Amino acid sequence: MDNWNKIEFIFSHKLHISPIDLQQLEFYRIQYLLKEYEEYIQKENEEYEKQKKEAERKSKSTSIGQSNYGGIKIPKVEMPKMDIPKFNMPKY
Repeated sequence: MDNWNKIEFIFSHKLHISPIDLQQLEFYRIQYLLKEYEEYIQKENEEYEKQKKEAERKSKSTSIGQSNYGGIKIPKVEMPKMDIPKFNMPKY
């Protein structure tokens, strides 16, 4: 009976089928609907995991990219060589 309560909950909460309508269905139809629902949930979880891995990959590449200013290539600039200025100090 406990399993039947779980089935009623799934049908009413997730599939929006009232318990009265559920009782009118044949048992094999209930089994098929539950099987389809389980497959749907499994595919949804797989898609969620793919998106999660993709987001983690992007965040890793972004954190690496932040060290080089978001992927923008910084030009190399060399300082020009300058002679040390010579001051002519008056002698006293």
